[in-house]
Parts: sequence; structure tokens; C-alpha cells
Amino acid sequence: MSAQPDAPSMHVDVVSDVVCPWCYIGKHRLEMAAALTPEMPVEVNWRAFFLNPWIPREGVDRLTYLETKFGSSERYAAIAERVAGRGRDRGPSLRHR
Repeated sequence: MSAQPDAPSMHVDVVSDVVCPWCYIGKHRLEMAAALTPEMPVEVNWRAFFLNPWIPREGVDRLTYLETKFGSSERYAAIAERVAGRGRDRGPSLRHR
């Protein structure tokens, strides 16, 4: 069924990095919110964002990345647990390596 020409609709611009777990949680929550009002079409325009533009094309060792970005792998583990907990609240299941 198509929307009426004068029916309300919503346009949303999302700036996101596909590897960002917070962005993934936000995407899931946006989808859940849009589903709450099926009578209002939601047009989502995805815009790319490079969360870590300093990483070379060939990549970096994971431990080096975690230490550079978060200070230590232990600090990252605490952050990752918060992200996973937020995802468990009402969102997707996230696993961090």
C-alpha cells in the first residue's frame, strides 16, 4: 500500500560508520522507532563516516589498535562490556573479540 501524496512522512539523515557498535545499536533503535508508526513512512538517507581515518588501508594489529584508540586492551574490554550491555537492554546482540 503506498502512502497518500499529502500524508506526513519523515526524512532522517544518519551519519554512521558500519564498524561502530554504537552506530549499529542506533540503527536498530531507529528501525524499532519507525516500526511504531507504520502509517508514517520514514525515508533514511545513510551517510558514511570514517570513525578511524588514521588506520592505513592494510589495517593494523588489533592489540596496537586497541592500545592506540583506548589506551589499553583492558580499558577497551570495559567499554565493550558497556556497549554489549546497552545492546542487551533492547537491541541487537553484540559480541566483541
